[in-house]
Amino acid sequence: MSSQGFRYDNYVFDLYGTLVDLNVDEQSAHAWKTWLKWLDAHGISKHPDYLAFRKDFFELDAAYRERMIAEGPYTHPEIDILDVYRELFERYGNRNISEELLAEASYAFREATREYIRLFPGVEAFLNRIHEVGKKAYILSNAQASYTMPEIKLLGLDKLVDGIHLSSDYKCMKPEKDFFFGLMKEYLLIPDKTVMIGDNPEADVEGAKGAMINGILLQGPIAPNVFYLDCISFL
Repeated sequence: MSSQGFRYDNYVFDLYGTLVDLNVDEQSAHAWKTWLKWLDAHGISKHPDYLAFRKDFFELDAAYRERMIAEGPYTHPEIDILDVYRELFERYGNRNISEELLAEASYAFREATREYIRLFPGVEAFLNRIHEVGKKAYILSNAQASYTMPEIKLLGLDKLVDGIHLSSDYKCMKPEKDFFFGLMKEYLLIPDKTVMIGDNPEADVEGAKGAMINGILLQGPIAPNVFYLDCISFL
């Protein structure tokens, strides 16, 4: 791809489904049993069997999200999943758990439920090319920092982008314009020189439109493969 093909200065990427091909199964009995063994081994041993614990977790997660919507100010608020884990563990008498251990428990759950994770073909070369022609790349993702940052580092993406904003750190998620504005303000991004690239029409494209920036939709399971490997001229 020639430098003339990159007409924007800033390329903002969604993460999962856009840069990263990921499959998780958070309902898997095997995953929950694996996670409970991890909790037992790390001193978080007061809990019911996996069926009751799994039910409690999803009910508590939903309650946190409903409460944030009711309390405002966002239509699309974001929780910090560590708050859910803390309350869940304390419910069964696991007290005074450090923030570090909560984060480790969060990532242990992610590892237990994750079936695979990988970059889409061409992503690394594409991001490197963005920098070679003097442009910038950013990640703006509806995601939990406690397990997403380790995955970003696992895949080496932290070295391929110029900034990362994850929704759990900002109490709102795409398509909320404030989430976009937070990234734009921090890195002084000019709207008409910035584009959002993602796989969700509402969160990524309509959300970007609300923040006065253009959007590119990668729609369909093979869209990322085609996008990164085919030298898109309108970039």
